[in-house]
Amino acid sequence: MRVGRTLTHHFEIETRQYDLLGIDLGEGARRRMIIFGVVIILLWVALLIPFIGVPKKPTVSLYVVPPFVITAFGWRAGKHHERRRRVTEWALAVRYALRAHRPIIGLGARAADKTEYLPWRERVATQKVANLAKARVTPEWDREAVVELDPQVRAGADITVSQRARLLGADHVQRVSRRTSGKRHG
Repeated sequence: MRVGRTLTHHFEIETRQYDLLGIDLGEGARRRMIIFGVVIILLWVALLIPFIGVPKKPTVSLYVVPPFVITAFGWRAGKHHERRRRVTEWALAVRYALRAHRPIIGLGARAADKTEYLPWRERVATQKVANLAKARVTPEWDREAVVELDPQVRAGADITVSQRARLLGADHVQRVSRRTSGKRHG
């Protein structure tokens, strides 16, 4: 099976909405972002209505601002993967913190046991979070500069490796396999 690699930057063709309910949107907003925002707003409102009730004048900003912030920042290109949205990276980070990656054993020959999963305390740096909460982390500008030695100096003297690569043909491999199989049976 051949695998193709894309070495050029991809391009996106997105549809845009230039007016919405009679309001001119200028250069236009991406339709996928609008749909994502509508879904976030509906979920947020459905979550808040049982606790706060119907939006009133003092609580309307609580209903409007968080979905717009999530939509605006979540729809940007991801920090680590340009083709992903940040909301996807956030969801994967939460999933990893809660569940971790499932280990694959024997290329899927058997399911992983619970003991083979990475424990929660190793997935989430609890010590780092505790130090941040207690303000024990020294800001970078207050830290003293630590001069590290050159890694080659610390590692010791250089060593030389004299290896040769050999290309063995099928006839040679057959002769070697006949010799080793003859020793086992003889």
